[in-house]
Amino acid sequence: MPSPDFWDSGALHQEALRQFDVCGTCRLCVTFCPSFPAMFDAIDEHDGEAGELTMADVNHVTELCFLCELCFLRCPYTPPHEWQMDVPDLLRRAKAVRAKEEGVPLRDRLVGDVERIGTLGRLTAPLANVANSLPPARLLMEKTVGIDRRAILPRFHWQTFAKWFQSRKPPAAPGRNGKVAFFHSCMVNHNRPDIGAAAVQVLEHNGVQVALPPQRDCGMPYVDMGEMEHAMGLMERNVASLLPWVQDGYAVVVPEPTCGMMLKKEYPRLLESPEARTVAENTYDVSEFLLKLHKEGRLQTDFAWEPGSIAYHMPCHLRHQQMGNLTAQLLGVIPGATVHFVDRGCSGHDGTWGMKARYYDMGMRVARRLFEGINDAEADLVVTDCSLAALQIEQGTGRQALHPIEVVKRAYGL
Repeated sequence: MPSPDFWDSGALHQEALRQFDVCGTCRLCVTFCPSFPAMFDAIDEHDGEAGELTMADVNHVTELCFLCELCFLRCPYTPPHEWQMDVPDLLRRAKAVRAKEEGVPLRDRLVGDVERIGTLGRLTAPLANVANSLPPARLLMEKTVGIDRRAILPRFHWQTFAKWFQSRKPPAAPGRNGKVAFFHSCMVNHNRPDIGAAAVQVLEHNGVQVALPPQRDCGMPYVDMGEMEHAMGLMERNVASLLPWVQDGYAVVVPEPTCGMMLKKEYPRLLESPEARTVAENTYDVSEFLLKLHKEGRLQTDFAWEPGSIAYHMPCHLRHQQMGNLTAQLLGVIPGATVHFVDRGCSGHDGTWGMKARYYDMGMRVARRLFEGINDAEADLVVTDCSLAALQIEQGTGRQALHPIEVVKRAYGL
C-alpha cells in the first residue's frame, strides 16, 4: 500500500509545483489533453511563476487528466533523468489524496464502479440496453449521474464471456503451441463477450490451450476515481490468482490495452513485489502474442478472407506499453490487408471520462484529429484494440470500429 508520505497533501502540493514548473518551461504536451492548457493558463495568470499555484489550481489540472499516459512518452525528463518527471503518476496521486480527504462524489462512484455496474447490467439486460437508447431515460441519466445524453454507451449481455467460456466445449487435444491464462477484462466480460470468444477461437485454432483463471477488475477505473487502496487490493488479488498459472508455464494474454498496461506496467510499479514482476514479465497483448507465434513460424496461415484496406488506431494505453506497432504488423500478415496507421493521437474517451457531460465536448475535441484521419483514409475497415476508443470513433465518424481479433477470426473463416 502507499506510504504515509504518499497521502501528505503538503508534500503533494510541493511536488506538483516542482513538476509543473518544468512543464511550464517546456510545453511539449500542450496538444495532448485539456490538463496541460489548464496548467499553462494557471502558470501564465501568475506571471509565469508555477510556484504561486494553489492546490485548487492543481486540482483543476487533475480533474481534466484522463490518464492516457501520452505525456509520459513525450516527456524528455522522465526517469532516469535527474528531474524525475512523471506527470501521470503525480496526477494519480493527486486524485487519490483528494478522494481520501473529500471522498469520491456519488455520481462518479456510480459511474466508475465497473464491477457493480457490469453485474447490474448483466442482470437487467436487455432492458438496460433499451433504456439506454431512450431519450427520456438518457436525459434522466445525464441529470442524475452526469452521463452525457449524446454518448454512445456500451451494451450489456446476460451471458458474460466467463459464462460463455464455461459452457463451451473445449478442443479435445491439448495445446501444442503453448498455454494461455486469459485475462478477459470487465469490458469484454460484460459488454463485448464476442471479442473474448473471438480471441479464444483464434488462439485454439492456432493450437494454444486457453484457461480462464479467477480474476477481478484490473483496478484502473478505481485508480481513475482516486480509490487507490481499493485498486491495489484488486491488483494483489489478480497477482495471487495469476501467479500459479504463470509458474505452471502459462502466458497471460489480455485483449484490452488498459488491462494489459496495468498488468505489465502499473502492477510491478505500484505493488513493488517479485510476484507482480513475474506476472508482468509473462503478460502479452493478444496481438503481441499472436505475432510472436508468427515470428516463431507457429502461426496458422490458412486465411480464407481478405479484409482489404484497414484504418488502424493505436490506443494510448497500448502505446504506453512501448512495444511497437504490433497490431498493424499482425493485420499485415493477412493476405489482401493494407493497413493505414492513423497516427492522430488519443480518442478522448478514456474510461468513463469522455462519457461525462462535463467532459464530453472536450473529449470530442481531443479526438477531432483522429476522426479526420479515419475519414481521410476512406478504408474498408476501421480497427482499434480498445473497445471504448471504438465507441468514440463511432461517435465521431459513424464508422463501426472492429477489434483486431475480430478481423483475424474472420480472416480464418471461423
